[in-house]
Amino acid sequence: MSPSTGPRPAARLLLLSLLVFIIGTIEFLPVGLLPDISRDLGVDPSRTGLLVTVYAFTVGLTAAPLTARTSAWPRKRLFLTTCAVFMAATALSGLSPDYTSLAASRLLCGLAHGVFYAIVAGYAAAIAGPGRSGRATAIVFAGVSLAFVVGVPLGTAAGTAFGWRTAFLATAALGLVALLTAARLLPPVPPGPPLRVSDLPRVACTPGLAPVVLTTGLVILGHFTLYTYVTEYLHDAAGFTHASVSPVLLLFGLTGLAGTLISGSLVDSRPRATLLGTLALMAVSLTALGAAPVNRPLLFLSIATWGLACTALPVCFQTAVLRTAREAPDAASSLYVAAFNTGIGAGALTGSLLLTAAPPAALPWAALALLLAGTATTLLTRPSRPATDTPPPAQTTSPCPRPTPTPPPRTRTRRSSRHTT
Repeated sequence: MSPSTGPRPAARLLLLSLLVFIIGTIEFLPVGLLPDISRDLGVDPSRTGLLVTVYAFTVGLTAAPLTARTSAWPRKRLFLTTCAVFMAATALSGLSPDYTSLAASRLLCGLAHGVFYAIVAGYAAAIAGPGRSGRATAIVFAGVSLAFVVGVPLGTAAGTAFGWRTAFLATAALGLVALLTAARLLPPVPPGPPLRVSDLPRVACTPGLAPVVLTTGLVILGHFTLYTYVTEYLHDAAGFTHASVSPVLLLFGLTGLAGTLISGSLVDSRPRATLLGTLALMAVSLTALGAAPVNRPLLFLSIATWGLACTALPVCFQTAVLRTAREAPDAASSLYVAAFNTGIGAGALTGSLLLTAAPPAALPWAALALLLAGTATTLLTRPSRPATDTPPPAQTTSPCPRPTPTPPPRTRTRRSSRHTT
């Protein structure tokens, strides 16, 4: 089955989005179930929050080298392998007898996560065809927003009602069903020339890529300084009960889904304006969360706009990476994924350290400071060249630009003597 046969591209992109939804749900399940996991395993919530740090730092350290090591694999086989490892590790998480075992299984998830997100956007672009990378990225990354809308709230509710282990095992079972469907329906996409780990510094020096990666790291660092401990913030600073946290997370996810779709419709034509507008909206939201946590109407509005902005940002960042590094989209995406997840881990660690010295009400202000640093990086960087779409990764994955092919010389045809000039 090739990209031009079988189900329509939209159906295949929706299947990719489903797998992203499941993996996104698994990634953030510890956030919603943090108090339950802590009580069951007998550890402090701040230590349980470090599960997010272990996971994210694993991704940050291994995404780029593992993507390089597997660059010669056909995309479909690599995609299915990473999904299979992820689901198996999630099942092990649900069966973990203690904190150490849970941390080890989450580390295994992190190894698969880095490669998965490094290739999924390029795989989607190959399925969608040239000129549609922004919209394809938005469709696939809508799965992350749906994870916030449906996955994390349902996982939190199921974990509260039936135990956090049940939530992990049920999500892994759903992932297995989606994986078997993907094995049947997704098209094969051949790899490009193999990429060596030693080529990664050269890819990192691609003009315009470093500012995108740096901005991503700073903004995500700020976001997860607050989001990792949003349950603690809602309990302590805003006065929410444990049962009322799930509806707030649902609101966050609903507006996040809208943010993904809106950014996907704008980023192809107005990439820089979409990014700057999203950063501004997120800054206003964090300011309101820090200034008036007990004002319920303002808090709900701020949660809604925060969700809209934070889920629009990955579409903006990933599309910028694909357009900037057209000659090595998978390698560049692995560097972006590394920065993204390093930001997640550092954010969880920063929030944990901050909670030892300050109340949860201080978290939005720390997040805002880091967001503004990332915004300044974007404002001080001018686009190095006009944004252009990326070709499918199967056509070019080499970090070195290929020379422009020279057209063959025309063969001069001798005119008949009967023709006049």
